[in-house]
Amino acid sequence: MEPITIEKHHGIYVVRDDLLPGGYKSILLSVMNNENPHIKEYVYASPVYGGFQIALSIYCKTHNIKATIFCAKRTKQHPNTLKCIEHGANVIEVDYGYLSVIEKKAREYCIGKLNVEKIIFGASTNKNKLIIAKRVERAMKTLPFIPDEIWCAIGSGTLVSGILLGTRNINIVGVQVGADFKEEDKNLRIIKYPKSFDKESKIKIDFPSMPNYDLKAFELCLKEMKINPNKKILFWNVL
Repeated sequence: MEPITIEKHHGIYVVRDDLLPGGYKSILLSVMNNENPHIKEYVYASPVYGGFQIALSIYCKTHNIKATIFCAKRTKQHPNTLKCIEHGANVIEVDYGYLSVIEKKAREYCIGKLNVEKIIFGASTNKNKLIIAKRVERAMKTLPFIPDEIWCAIGSGTLVSGILLGTRNINIVGVQVGADFKEEDKNLRIIKYPKSFDKESKIKIDFPSMPNYDLKAFELCLKEMKINPNKKILFWNVL
């Protein structure tokens, strides 16, 4: 069972799932791999800015599994694409790479191949959300207090859905950094980050945080702390 590390940074309690090799979604990959040990290759279609592609690349390299990432072709490769290549992924770049296009290419790639599994966007299945919920319950038990709010970034929505499942009567604040998140819950407040997904947050903090994802949420979380400095906030840092 993967450890849970919680540290206090800038007055905010931070779940440091970025310390896990590949971030928090490596937990989901571990379960998937244990349940399907015959899989020799995982295939994933990703926006170039996405974080799960990196988690998948790191996990697969560690466990001697092939990772194939489909993404949009760019004149200059995105740093996340280079990270995937660095960690041994087979990166296939697609012209006119809208997500619907690269998803189609990834599905076609899998046709007729044995021991290959295509992972849906964000690994966003009900089963994976329940796995996250169990981790959230464990994290709550390690805290000597009940947080006033739990903050996280929202990309695919897998994490925030898992947090909602794993908590009761705690206010959840999700900072939407990508596409609109459709799920509604009485305990959920969504704040839309004012810049597009490809734009990075420029704030400087004292722990690693992905600048086009978690760091955007933490930026707004810091603003909240300035307004309400006595508020007990738990922030989920994933990559």
